[in-house]
Amino acid sequence: MRSDLQAFVERNQEDLVAFLRKLIATPSLSGHEGEVAAVLAAEMRRVGFEEVFSDGIGNLVGRIGNGRTVILMDAHMDTVPAGDPADWGFDPILGKYENGIIYGRGACDDKGCLACMVYAGKAIKELGLAGDFTLYIVGVVGEEVGEGNGIKSFIEETGIKPDYVVIAEASGLRLCRGHRGRAMVEVTFPGKSGHASAPELADNALYKAAAFIKDVEKMGATFKDHPFLGKGTIAATKVDCKTPSVNTIPGECVVYLDRRLTVGESKEEALEQVRQVAAPYGGRVTIMEFAEPGYKGKVIGGEEFFPAWSLPEDHPLVQAGAAAFREALGREPVIGRWGFSTDGTYTAGQAGIPTIGFGPGDERYPHSEQDQIAVSEMLEAVAVYALLPATLAAVKKEV
Repeated sequence: MRSDLQAFVERNQEDLVAFLRKLIATPSLSGHEGEVAAVLAAEMRRVGFEEVFSDGIGNLVGRIGNGRTVILMDAHMDTVPAGDPADWGFDPILGKYENGIIYGRGACDDKGCLACMVYAGKAIKELGLAGDFTLYIVGVVGEEVGEGNGIKSFIEETGIKPDYVVIAEASGLRLCRGHRGRAMVEVTFPGKSGHASAPELADNALYKAAAFIKDVEKMGATFKDHPFLGKGTIAATKVDCKTPSVNTIPGECVVYLDRRLTVGESKEEALEQVRQVAAPYGGRVTIMEFAEPGYKGKVIGGEEFFPAWSLPEDHPLVQAGAAAFREALGREPVIGRWGFSTDGTYTAGQAGIPTIGFGPGDERYPHSEQDQIAVSEMLEAVAVYALLPATLAAVKKEV
């Protein structure tokens, strides 16, 4: 089978590269994924997916098979803004292909994975890799503004209940069995505005915020640790002051915190830790919320709380991933964790669905002007993605 897969990826390399470059050349900021969804749908139909459809918020779904084991492969269609082309040295939307590397916004995060999953579907059809499984490959909307909410909407709307989920994000071809979660926290400090020439008549909210931020620096020492995911962290990332001019003392300040969560840290626990530090300064602590209109008009939103998750290394899903990797590539996989957060915050962290992550691309490149992906990694990812569904179906049958 390995030789058949090798021949397949070599035969399809040119088309795979062209498809990814087309995806990159189709801008798809969060809330504006409609055009790239159409490109994705057309390619799924062209390579033989049995059903292609879009749900109510615009997630684009391709199905292969109609068996008992339900597998969902997730990669997001949206990207962060590309920024100034001068910082890239070329147009990051048109991108470039040079020395076996594809560059451009979304190459690594996450259109490279999307392209690989589509061609894995083609491999399943052409090489007779079907089994007792139903595979849904989902191009997810809105991941960059609130990971997990797009795939949550798909599962809740369709009623499809996956037995297993594979999150396709850059992992350097490592099998990832977990990552930390995150909570975005807003702390509002009250004060009394006044002219800067008479500070004694005002109550400077910025001083309260500054003192609070100094205390935030010390909080991490008290956070829980986890043998696999590591310790939780916290960082102040932004301060907004309510003031009409630079010579007016602010009557209110808001400090924004990024709290990274390890396994076992709940939302209430994380909030209470911040409340204790903010209380001496009169700070009001809340979880941030977001509400972003999708390209179909439906608002995607919710609290910015995304729980941590991890799967034991001996879990059947992790072991099936490792078996597919060995069969496809002829070497041992590296099993690890992600440093960033993904849609696994919902599938594993909230819904409790066994989830692993796997994808081509280096974690250093997403959201940067070095966004890129190696075609050699993409070809290997296609082979692993293509073998994994039948491997999982066999595992499910044994269990």
